[in-house]
Amino acid sequence: MTSLEKKIDKIFSCWQKDLCPGGQVVVRKKDEIIYNKNFGYANLEHLIPIKDETVFHVASVSKQVAVMCVLLLQEDGKLSIDDDVRDYVAEYIAFDEPVTVRQMINNVSGIKDQWELLGLSGVRIVDTITQKDALSLISKQKKLNFAPQTKWLYSNSNFTLLAEIVEKTSGKTLNEFATERIFKPLGMKKTFFKDNYWKVIPNKANSYYDVGDGSFIYSVLNYGTYGATSLNTTANDFLKWMGNFKKPTVCSPDTIKIMSDAPKLKDGKESSYAGGLFVGEYKGHKYIEHGGADAAYRSATIRFTEDDVDIVLFSNTQNLLMKDAAFAVADAVFGYEKEESKKEEKPEVYSDEVNLDEVEGYYFPKSQETIMAFKIVVKDGLPHMQNPYGLAPLVHISGNHYKIEQLNLEIYLGKESALKTKEKLIPLEKIKPYQPFDSTHYTGRYQSEELDTFYDVIEEDGILYTSHSRNGQHVLYQVEENKFLTNVPFTFTVEFVKEEGKIKGLIFTGNRAQNVEFVKVASIS
Repeated sequence: MTSLEKKIDKIFSCWQKDLCPGGQVVVRKKDEIIYNKNFGYANLEHLIPIKDETVFHVASVSKQVAVMCVLLLQEDGKLSIDDDVRDYVAEYIAFDEPVTVRQMINNVSGIKDQWELLGLSGVRIVDTITQKDALSLISKQKKLNFAPQTKWLYSNSNFTLLAEIVEKTSGKTLNEFATERIFKPLGMKKTFFKDNYWKVIPNKANSYYDVGDGSFIYSVLNYGTYGATSLNTTANDFLKWMGNFKKPTVCSPDTIKIMSDAPKLKDGKESSYAGGLFVGEYKGHKYIEHGGADAAYRSATIRFTEDDVDIVLFSNTQNLLMKDAAFAVADAVFGYEKEESKKEEKPEVYSDEVNLDEVEGYYFPKSQETIMAFKIVVKDGLPHMQNPYGLAPLVHISGNHYKIEQLNLEIYLGKESALKTKEKLIPLEKIKPYQPFDSTHYTGRYQSEELDTFYDVIEEDGILYTSHSRNGQHVLYQVEENKFLTNVPFTFTVEFVKEEGKIKGLIFTGNRAQNVEFVKVASIS
């Protein structure tokens, strides 16, 4: 076993236990495969190991292929990416601002994200979600998150609309077009878009969520929506796609340039998202990359363009941060040795003692750069993190320092709390359920025509909750004077709209769907 092989093997040690999911890892350098291994099981129930031919749902890695399909139609002279999206799919556009196809490709359109809209409307991620479901909500949005080209913000809706443009312009399904123009010419025999949730997939890797207590559960994925997601492939098949960025055979060099060049925003700043691809630099090495996450499927694909190095990681569980793992593989390939571990300086939030009575609660980043929150519960004398499937114990490191095993993150709990990522320490504050002096000021039914749904704000034992027929009942936590946090099922902030001292509505804001308005239509006694 070579030194490189040992180093890369170690990165994926969590997939080398007894009975666990895992993934495919392939690395190519200058036309030579220098690492190709499979780990774990594709099916835990029937003890089927992951092999070269195992097919993975690769989630948002799909976006670059959808973009290529649009650009191939531009090469054919059938569309221009600088046209308004209304020129091709006007029936799905209700907002007033002009938005170009190029702006959607670059994620600078301002169009609200379909997953947050669907979640807020009451569609659960485990439901059978079709292309029609996504398009139905996208087509009702009368306002954008922001004026086009003024900001960069990731939105899956862009790529669902791109798939529709491909189908209307070509007269073929996205899968038919991609198969004819991309997959067959490149010899990608095990690659396709899953455009119906009932499709049978030979050699499929099932999705398993690591709940953090040593066990795995089946994580359901019933998507029938595509373009933004639903590409199914293998790591070796996908290497053929990545080879096209080096030597274009299914498209022109100009198309590769469009996909690889990040646009400038109106303020002159350069975005980090190009044509279905992130662009950046790692330790002086330029790259194009994209990852993906749906259910428990995870993926990371990186091409270091000047070094001619391709890295592909596909997994059927979420217990590795895939982008970090991909960069760790890059470190091994480029020969960067891990620095001698110095005695780590304990941050100011570290404490030798931890008072478990102070630990329980709902935590929120003080910076509020990203809207996220999580709940810590003490059970059997140990702190646990609540996840979608129950409670996962935190691994104690020392003092108030713990590890969130299934997310590969660390956390400090106490009066001064913080989440530790690879890059930085994120200060946390523990927020409390809102207990208003007069709950009748807030309680009532709030309706959204754009989402075709309503929420009730109710009071129980002096605490305010949002209540929804599908999303259930969730506490409103106060962040600022008129700003609250709730989970429906994604984390959203909630602001009540006042006119002449009376509450007339509320606004939900997520990370990718912002300022979703609800009007108060009734009071609740």
